Amino acid sequence: MGTPNRKNIQGDIWPGLPKRCETLLFFSIADGNKQRQKFKEHLQGLIPHITTAHDVLKTKTRILEEKATAASVNEVPRVVPFCGVNIAFSATGLAALGKHVFDIYSAKKDPARWREVKKYQIRGDLFDKGMFEDLTREGWDNPEELRPEYKPDPVTGRRQIDGVVLIAACSEGKLERAVGFVKEKLHMLDVEEEVDENTVCRLVSMRKGNCRPGPLKGKEHFGYRHGLSQPQMRGLDPEPLGSKEPKAIPPGLIFLKRDGDPLNQPAWAKDGSFLVFRDLQQFVPEFERFLEENADQVESTGPHPPSEKLAALLMGRWRNGTPLDLNPYHDNDTSLHSANDFDFNPIESQERCPFAAHIRKTRPRAELADDTSVIIRRGIPYGPEVSDTERKSRRSEKDRGLLFLCYQSDIRNGFNFITTRWASNHHFPNHKQEAVGPEGPGVDAFAAQRLSHHPPRSISLPDSKHPSAVRLDLDSWVVHRGGEYFFTPSVEGLWELCSLSHQHLNARRSGELRL
Repeated sequence: MGTPNRKNIQGDIWPGLPKRCETLLFFSIADGNKQRQKFKEHLQGLIPHITTAHDVLKTKTRILEEKATAASVNEVPRVVPFCGVNIAFSATGLAALGKHVFDIYSAKKDPARWREVKKYQIRGDLFDKGMFEDLTREGWDNPEELRPEYKPDPVTGRRQIDGVVLIAACSEGKLERAVGFVKEKLHMLDVEEEVDENTVCRLVSMRKGNCRPGPLKGKEHFGYRHGLSQPQMRGLDPEPLGSKEPKAIPPGLIFLKRDGDPLNQPAWAKDGSFLVFRDLQQFVPEFERFLEENADQVESTGPHPPSEKLAALLMGRWRNGTPLDLNPYHDNDTSLHSANDFDFNPIESQERCPFAAHIRKTRPRAELADDTSVIIRRGIPYGPEVSDTERKSRRSEKDRGLLFLCYQSDIRNGFNFITTRWASNHHFPNHKQEAVGPEGPGVDAFAAQRLSHHPPRSISLPDSKHPSAVRLDLDSWVVHRGGEYFFTPSVEGLWELCSLSHQHLNARRSGELRL
């Protein structure tokens, strides 16, 4: 089924938009055929500015060249100008654009109507439900903890978000100008503006993320390097070199209608991908306090404080990225900071890395013959740095966390499966009772969804005993504030949403936004 066309796929899916700062514009599309047709016309004006993988690769080449030039003269590299825009739609958004129906049973009663629906209806029951219906109704998310915009409208009961525009830039100035440009193109009313019969598109919510400053760049607020160990796709990424690295995956696990995609998706959806967005609030001072208060549970034989070893045990990597599986004693070997050539063997043991460590829960490696449940992560931190007052009191006063985004060709087999069946399951990886006792490995300290009616959160830690005797009760330092499920079409798919013929694909494109 070939390799995705780099000039057709949106660039945040692969290889990822460069992100020093990023704004997410969550919007709704007005009711009424006239308003929705107008939105399609406005969308046509934005499509030529959508940033593709081809555009991103050109920018990343310039960034590497600038770094090499600066290194040759021992200077700090200049920032390469960049601004990128991508867009995605929820199921209600596709329905507003005439590419989705919710009442499948009624459509099936009319054979002609059903033949038409099958040509454009995207398969995926969780996408159809949306995140609130999926994770709240199923008992994973606490509705009292969700931000209002991610809940159904309190008056109509309808989902509020029809789509999201992702805008990433190299500077705050470029980002601000790009946000204004996108709002103008889509005729998007701001939240506080009054809606009338001429309204076509309304901003529901805006979330903004930033890379952390200076040496903290590339780390999330708990201090761990993020974005490591992304799946490598055949035909797009280099083949993994290490003998213990996960094998390259077929592109159909990320892109629709490519090799490895198990669902029979409609033709217009080819080279698109499902986007999961999660608004994750992080309680950093409380996390640091937990590490200090429970440091005595850790057998530390290296140069680091036991609290730092505990932080590494919960993640499966030291905070600078060094995998515990390659060095459980210290993180001083710079060659291991981005290492990916490990597989947790022997899989019967957790002496080097706990079974329930985050990276082992969410990508079990040698536990499975192949990667089948994989996601590509594209998140960015949000909120201010921890203040001195917060650090001293060990109490959060400001809202900070991670705007988590990930892509996959099947939400149920990707994000949902990883979160609910692996991260939140005390007994995954399976068959570890002999090593950890009947309670199982425990849950992922960061990604597990556990509410008050679930068993208490805990994790088994290595202690040189067999089975391990240390069972650590976990607090909750990541609060799930809600989110939504989206579909990110290809550029060709976007033109299809506007009901335009393929001749528009060859229309002049601006590629990267130059603002």
